[in-house]
Amino acid sequence: MRRPLAHKSAVGLLAVLWPGLVGGIVLVWRDDAAPFEIFVGVFWSLVWYFWLARIWLGGPMAIGLMRKALFGICPLMIVGTAVAIGISDGAVYPSQLVGVAAALCGIAGGVLLSRGDVKRWSLSTVAVRTVRQPSDGTAFDLRSAALRRSKGLFGCLMIVVAVLMLLVVGVIGATLPADRGTDAPDYVAFMVGVVVVVLIGIAGYIKINSQAGAMGVLTITERHINEHPWSRLRSVALSYKGEAAVVDGISRYPSARLDLSFYDQPDEHHLRLPDDATLHGSIAAALSTYSPEGVFVGWVPRTAARHPVR
Repeated sequence: MRRPLAHKSAVGLLAVLWPGLVGGIVLVWRDDAAPFEIFVGVFWSLVWYFWLARIWLGGPMAIGLMRKALFGICPLMIVGTAVAIGISDGAVYPSQLVGVAAALCGIAGGVLLSRGDVKRWSLSTVAVRTVRQPSDGTAFDLRSAALRRSKGLFGCLMIVVAVLMLLVVGVIGATLPADRGTDAPDYVAFMVGVVVVVLIGIAGYIKINSQAGAMGVLTITERHINEHPWSRLRSVALSYKGEAAVVDGISRYPSARLDLSFYDQPDEHHLRLPDDATLHGSIAAALSTYSPEGVFVGWVPRTAARHPVR
């Protein structure tokens, strides 16, 4: 599928938006830039253009988050400029005009990224992991399902963490004198916050990939579940912890997992399942279809985790 013209135009608009914002800041700059402020500008410029690179490559999550950011921040910039002009008795400064132009540029980019052809193209760029389907059953790619869910939630969490960090730094800075040096507490807090956010991000994505990799592929056939033949299995259950609910006609089971009980082993085996209600329904249907009579006991609540996940 070819890249839509709307996507190219949106990326072009967003590419010039950031220099416009920087230009507006330069117009109101009073003093020489300290090394710390230069670092801040370079850091956020790298973040912006890395984000823009993910959008150019078609990342659905990057595009979705950019749309939300543009539609949330750009209107506030325009309203804030209008309020500032009103407070100053109608005086308009070049920096304000640059800010409004950048905001309008961002809104236009958000509208273009919201087009249906851009969304369809973005989804087509996602590499789909092919799982070999057995002739006598079904294979479920638990790893990919877990990655899709976990990375989306973790990305949103990281945005919240970054915003909270900036708010804390801003509050600290508001209590300090204007002539503070670059070793003031708010500058130190920002530097520490950047390091912490980066470390949390790296550790979080490593953990997400590790947990998803442990899930792997679940294969259910007429002969076995993964490497376990049906003749070894006393019972198979889908268990959950908490309260099950029905949302839009789909049953949702929190903390779902697959529990296997064996004739020749005293301990059960447990396999965590991704938090995907549609996937849960497909797995339950496959177990009902391929398991011997009386082996699959369906969905059962569990009150406590007695065994480790394997």
